[in-house]
Amino acid sequence: MRVPNPVTPALELTGSSEPQPSRPSHLRQVNARALLRLIREHNPCSKAELVRLSGLSAPTVSSAVSHLATLGLIEHLGEGESSGGRPPEMLRFHAGHGHVAGVDIGGTRLRMVLADLNGRIVTQWAHQFTEKERTPRAVCDLILEGLRCCCQEIGGSMRKVLHLTAGAPGITNVETGVVVSAPNLTDWNGVPLRAMLEERLDLPVSVENDTNLAAVGEHWRGSAKGVANFVFIAMGTGVGAGIFLLDRLHHGANWSAGEIGYMSVEGQPREPLRIRAVGQLERIIGGLAIEKEWHRLLAKRGRTTDAALRRLRASEVFDLAAEGDRLAREVVQYTARILAHSISELSLVLDPEMVILGGGVGSHAELCRATDKLLSENEFGRPALRQSSLGPQAQLHGAISVSLSASEMKLLS
Repeated sequence: MRVPNPVTPALELTGSSEPQPSRPSHLRQVNARALLRLIREHNPCSKAELVRLSGLSAPTVSSAVSHLATLGLIEHLGEGESSGGRPPEMLRFHAGHGHVAGVDIGGTRLRMVLADLNGRIVTQWAHQFTEKERTPRAVCDLILEGLRCCCQEIGGSMRKVLHLTAGAPGITNVETGVVVSAPNLTDWNGVPLRAMLEERLDLPVSVENDTNLAAVGEHWRGSAKGVANFVFIAMGTGVGAGIFLLDRLHHGANWSAGEIGYMSVEGQPREPLRIRAVGQLERIIGGLAIEKEWHRLLAKRGRTTDAALRRLRASEVFDLAAEGDRLAREVVQYTARILAHSISELSLVLDPEMVILGGGVGSHAELCRATDKLLSENEFGRPALRQSSLGPQAQLHGAISVSLSASEMKLLS
């Protein structure tokens, strides 16, 4: 979280060409917000440290601290260690003042976490979809059920949940909160998910593409922490990407930036892009497609009599490849070749410093090694390749990060 340093008095523009001082009440809010950020970043700290870090006067800091304490946002810890003078009074942010929620709407299940205002996950909940539960209205009902369960688990009230962020597996208009299309779900075209959830839950909601949230999570506390330009590629049931340019999530003009599941595959005929259909790359190296290729090779080599082999999921085929199975290694090489080509194409356009592979299939070490070896043949267009350090939790960490930012204004209201 970026903190302004030093904090300078805010100015508001009036009808004249000269800037005019802000209203005292507005200045108090600006100062309180800035000091709250400093307390959260340097938790715990003293008033003297806040004066030094903010550039504000000691009386201004004392007044703002009293206001924050009245709101229940900070706690007094007593005296700290003295450096020779009077021991400083230590303060810390009260992370339990409220909670934020993150939701990942997957192709087969719904996951939810509840976190305190430091972003620490305090409880989680998951539900496997039945076929009837994959519609927008049913998913909203499940999210309400999950939020109630999470709050009951920690003995808290839903009134203390300040914000919820939901990740959807499809093209999502973040401004309007509408899921434009999610082909892996049922009847998810033009769904006003934010409005539906806010009405159902009676709290503020943000809606984002799930892979974008995973990229936010990795940038916040994962493999891309401190990396300004990177691409997060998720491979599971679907294939998608979250793109960070200059430390900001890139959505594109029509919210479809990162929809790499629709990319063409080398050697395959070009096809028109259809928003309600699954794209070519996803059809060829998505989880189900990898399993289909595995079954094809099993039949070709006469190994279909082994029922256990036929039941393997994509990630389990990769496990088998790591153990040395020759046929499974063919599947890994097949997938890595197509993936490496797609990464090279992305690199020619975006030139990212790093590409992170995530998702239940994409984060597998065997696939990462094979793909990295193929990329190393390039003289350029070969970004550093990393596995997701957050694994399947990346989307949920991203959702928490978004909700924490969104709830900051509400803390001082």
